[in-house]
Amino acid sequence: MGRPMLFLRLEGPLQAWGTRSRWDVRDTGLEPTKSGIVGLLGCALGYARGDLRLEKELDAGLCMGVRIEHPGTVMEDFQTITDFLPTADGRYKHSGVKTATSLTKLRENSDATPATIISPRQYLEDAAFLVALGETGIVPGLLARCAAALHTPRWPLFLGRKACVPARPIFGELTEAYLDLLDALTRCPWSWSGARMLPRETVPQYLDICWEADDGAYLRQDAVRVNATRQYAFRRVQYARITCPPTMQEVQG
Repeated sequence: MGRPMLFLRLEGPLQAWGTRSRWDVRDTGLEPTKSGIVGLLGCALGYARGDLRLEKELDAGLCMGVRIEHPGTVMEDFQTITDFLPTADGRYKHSGVKTATSLTKLRENSDATPATIISPRQYLEDAAFLVALGETGIVPGLLARCAAALHTPRWPLFLGRKACVPARPIFGELTEAYLDLLDALTRCPWSWSGARMLPRETVPQYLDICWEADDGAYLRQDAVRVNATRQYAFRRVQYARITCPPTMQEVQG
């Protein structure tokens, strides 16, 4: 018997996992971020933004691995935003200029006109991911609570941004069949809903994986820290390419 492991299946027409989003420019990484997965589980559990449990419980209590089942493609959308928009120096933009006036006073001022900007937004089209979550031991029973919350979420679940709705149930499996994250990502059956309409030879030969490791050679700045500036901490990860495991249909015979 191995360690408890919770699997999530993330598929949808669009996903967005920002890594370096700054103000009106919103990017997406090529695989889910830990901050994004913590936010997803926070929605399921009913933890509001700014709730310390996002950091002290979910981020600290879970270790995470990702396998890219289908990479999808990056697309860019351009959205128009009209409002009194905050600036990096703590002021607000209106009528094309910055002002030190408070937001409340701006909204009460009939002479102040909201600014309009074009916001580039990146998304992943038709991507599919397997996310494996293990416990660090800080919060016993955390995976079971997360699994129950995914079945009956407190708030709607989305894949990075609210416009990105899932195309299949996010909960995959809660199991003790694997030794650790690397074992789970290596042996868990391959699954992508889009493959049902494609021939068998479209199953990829290799898959890319990323998992948390204390001795990981790479740093990712997507560990959740609850603070006013919404800055994130670093965590160590490792990357590898593995042979694609059998599909669920092949495993079931």
